[in-house]
Amino acid sequence: MADVLHFDIDQALDQFLKIFWTKGFRATTTRELAKSAGISESSLFHTFSSKRAIYISTLRRYRKNSRFLLTQMENEANALTGIRNYWLAIGKFVSDSSFNRGCMITNATVEQPEGEEIQSFLKSVHQEYDKEFKRTLDRAVTQGELKADTDTKALAQYLANSLQGLRVLARISPEKKKVQNIIKYTMQTIDQFRT
Repeated sequence: MADVLHFDIDQALDQFLKIFWTKGFRATTTRELAKSAGISESSLFHTFSSKRAIYISTLRRYRKNSRFLLTQMENEANALTGIRNYWLAIGKFVSDSSFNRGCMITNATVEQPEGEEIQSFLKSVHQEYDKEFKRTLDRAVTQGELKADTDTKALAQYLANSLQGLRVLARISPEKKKVQNIIKYTMQTIDQFRT
């Protein structure tokens, strides 16, 4: 076994993330986590203090690594193009059978592991989606793509909720046509507010 002082914490967190993402919090054992990092369970606890602490660290790591699509949406010059491209990219992931683990954040939300820190983190991520979509929709209003009286807050909440539904579906590898239909009607909902 590797000594606690000589294993790579970043590499270990990547391994822990894969296990939690696949199995969830409750079904994952500390023995599995320690084995994946090549350390003893005592070294695991010496470094991370608890399974819950490891889990929240992996959730934060997953969130940081999965923000690239939102960043692309925000950086698109045309706001509605950014939203459309975001949804098309999500649709591609969801339709890919190798992506059948779904979204780790969504999985954690469904599993509802106990602990105030985990619950607070998950709530903040979901609020962040609302805010990101609202910012982009507000930009669409400013750009004259959406009507000035569009309730961008409510529309952003709708988009965030639809997104979570798609990510739950990813666990069962939905057929491509079903995903395309969901995206099509989501985009048509936005189109109702076009100028």
